[in-house]
Amino acid sequence: MSGPIEVVELAPDRVEDYFALFDHAFPDNPSWAGCYCGFYDDPSDRPWDNVQDALAHRAARQARIRAGEASGLLAYVAGRPVGWCNVARRSRHGNLRTLIQAVEDPAEDPALIMCFVIAPEHRGRGVATALTEAAVALAREWGVPWVEAYPPRPDHDPSPLPWTAASYKGPLSMYERAGFTVVREFASFLVVRRRLDGDPPAARSLQPG
Repeated sequence: MSGPIEVVELAPDRVEDYFALFDHAFPDNPSWAGCYCGFYDDPSDRPWDNVQDALAHRAARQARIRAGEASGLLAYVAGRPVGWCNVARRSRHGNLRTLIQAVEDPAEDPALIMCFVIAPEHRGRGVATALTEAAVALAREWGVPWVEAYPPRPDHDPSPLPWTAASYKGPLSMYERAGFTVVREFASFLVVRRRLDGDPPAARSLQPG
């Protein structure tokens, strides 16, 4: 299946497309299939179990989408959902988990790109790039000062991971092509930012973590 990539904002009437994508996007990493991108919704600090709690995660996410409380973008090719980007204002997330360490000023409310899900047959075909560009455009509509994302450090080499686990944050190279700049560095990930107010941050060179 090929054709142009269409990106639309998630809405309650697209809930079936959302789950159609998630239900076939993890053949290489089935233990992640039960997240349904609800990880950052949960305000508690309880252990997150994608396998044992998959049905509960699905139901909670479905309710959130139908209520119009879930934020993000779906990508389509030939009418079929092939990609997802979780992009939302920081204040829309119930729990940033380990990314809380990247928050400099809690009063700020930028847009955050948290993760991507791409159908296996469409990986490497520009779907995540199209979603990133659409996320920037959507954030501009929201009137936020910047868009932020958290790619893994290129020099961070953990044990081999399935594609979905290694790529769900998006690579640094993709963000750089989209006009993002590294603004902070952590042991395993970077904070990249694209300002939307005409004041781009100064670039930093990567330092060993």
